[in-house]
Amino acid sequence: MLKVSNISKSYDGHVVLQDISFVVSSGEHIGLLGANGSGKSTLLRLIAGLEAPDTGSIWIDPNSRVAYLPQYPESDLELTVKESIDKALGGLYAVEEQISEIERKLSYTDHASIEDLLDQYTKLREMFDLLGGYELEAKVDAVLKGLRFDGELDTPVSQLSGGNKTKLSIAKVILSDANLLLLDEPTNYLDLSSLLWLEEFLSKSSKSYIVVSHDRRFLDKTVESILELDKRTHSIRTWPGNYTAYNRLSTMEKAKALERYQDFKAETERIQQDIRRTKEQAKSTESKTNNDTARRLAKKVAAKAKARERRLERYLEENKVERPPREWSLDLRDLGKEAIDDNRTILDIQGLTVEFDGKRVINNLSLHLRGRDRVAILGPNGSGKSTLLKSILGLVPYKGRITIGQGVRIGYISQELLEVSGDERVIDIFRSRVSMHEVDARNYLHKFLFQGDEAIRPASHLSYGQRIKLALALITASAANFLVLDEPTSHIDMPAIESLEESLSSYTGPLLLVSHDRYFLKEVGVNRLEVICNGKLITYSSLEEYEEVLHG
Repeated sequence: MLKVSNISKSYDGHVVLQDISFVVSSGEHIGLLGANGSGKSTLLRLIAGLEAPDTGSIWIDPNSRVAYLPQYPESDLELTVKESIDKALGGLYAVEEQISEIERKLSYTDHASIEDLLDQYTKLREMFDLLGGYELEAKVDAVLKGLRFDGELDTPVSQLSGGNKTKLSIAKVILSDANLLLLDEPTNYLDLSSLLWLEEFLSKSSKSYIVVSHDRRFLDKTVESILELDKRTHSIRTWPGNYTAYNRLSTMEKAKALERYQDFKAETERIQQDIRRTKEQAKSTESKTNNDTARRLAKKVAAKAKARERRLERYLEENKVERPPREWSLDLRDLGKEAIDDNRTILDIQGLTVEFDGKRVINNLSLHLRGRDRVAILGPNGSGKSTLLKSILGLVPYKGRITIGQGVRIGYISQELLEVSGDERVIDIFRSRVSMHEVDARNYLHKFLFQGDEAIRPASHLSYGQRIKLALALITASAANFLVLDEPTSHIDMPAIESLEESLSSYTGPLLLVSHDRYFLKEVGVNRLEVICNGKLITYSSLEEYEEVLHG
């Protein structure tokens, strides 16, 4: 149903995609992976017809219909929820209203014009039936309920929360009659219950889709093959199976490539050493004797070494194995060097209450953390997770008591990343928080993948992934010993997530985080879940226990 043939795309001379080709069959479920900046969103926009490739072609079956969910959906702010859904459904609600209007007219119309009305009525009914209108109400209700959308159909979209706007955008794509879905990070900002529903819906869907996601559990459940974009070569490759299968195969392949290179390097060094030894032997023999026979023999040995050197050059030319590209990852070895490693009280919250515009978001909440606690805060969108963290940091007004343990230094990454979103240069923001010479600061930022001139860019020009990396650099350099992280894996690519996981796994101090990335929560060793419900916390001992409740 989709054939992408040798497409390329550049922006201002910078190549993003080059000679990209692949095919999507009917009903196929595909995950699209690649580092930040590798062109994932660009590729989806090209398929959606929002941009044109510089070269190559994109063929879509004429009987196929495409629906695209961008990473940052644009909402129909001037419409109500119902009108926004109707726009995605091709005017089904409008047709339904026309049918109702004709039914009203039929009750009092004279016989002279009733024939025209009946003709219109029949045509509208056929259209309504053809577009699946009779199942419309139940279908819309099921999707919105599954996504835990808590707005009303007559609510203006402009008045929805950010979470509900995201859910509405997903619902519109799902409810459309499209049979090829292009989903760019649909899991961002979804709470766990909504995520589980979407995961199950997609895995059972007969529609084809290409989905970009950094949620590895989600990819394991929803895709049957992987398309991987290579940022270095701008090329694409297909891998069979879900994320776990891809990760296993790609890891094995990288290990074999490195082994082949090391074998080639060892053989090259052995031959070079043999040549050096032969040359030195000939030179030594020639310099130590005046015997013509011995000197002639030494020259033969030298000629033999020269011949071996030529053979080595041919060998290198014919059997050369390129060094596998080095995969740069975040250097987070300094994170938690001074982490608290005993079981002292880190945080004690009693009777916390937070209100906004007269609405109570957190209600008499209590929480106690010790030095070895690794706690995840979960709950529906809008339940107060980020508000709780901001209360701990003193960023919002509250009632109640929050006590931070003696000697505790908090390292905080906010979901909004406001602290790194200004127009100052990256390096100036870093040095304003950390006392460090400019050269040392640039070297330090390089460990967080700010390479070349990236350290002197204005922070407002950074991607969300780069902002998170800067925030990580700040809390690492500040010697924080209690980490408070709000959705730390949002918008960063797989290598960065894996580096963060590895570092947090070895970090021995206390950890309090908000995240719905189940794979991430497992990897960093979360040992307690606190779920916000009606402004208070419910404790769960494991993710599995909480998932059972949600499925229940």
